[in-house]
Amino acid sequence: MINFDFKQIKLSESATRACQTFKNRTGLTPNISCRLALSVSLSDDNAPSTEIYASDDSGQLINRYTFLGEHELSMLSLFVLWCHERDIAEAEYYPFLMAHINRGAEMLVSRVRDLSQLTNLIEGL
Repeated sequence: MINFDFKQIKLSESATRACQTFKNRTGLTPNISCRLALSVSLSDDNAPSTEIYASDDSGQLINRYTFLGEHELSMLSLFVLWCHERDIAEAEYYPFLMAHINRGAEMLVSRVRDLSQLTNLIEGL
């Protein structure tokens, strides 16, 4: 069982704007875009900087269930595996989670201009 306790996520202002742009382009809500953002960022070989991507929490607030839904166990398992492979201490999980989501939101908006491009992105993961 994953011991990873948080009740909500607080996006950066930049990630909030990126999720809104992504919603305008695709019709997908911020919770879905945050799940995709986490996946896209986890697939990148480079770790996100917590100083850059987790220091701003002035954006949208999303509760845990809305963010993860029925995919909580699989999404968090992939994230915890990523942390384990990099010897990241459990105390640093939340900052890295937020760094991944915030970086991933920026990656999504730069790679997807409409819903048809989403397929190409997902196939690349």
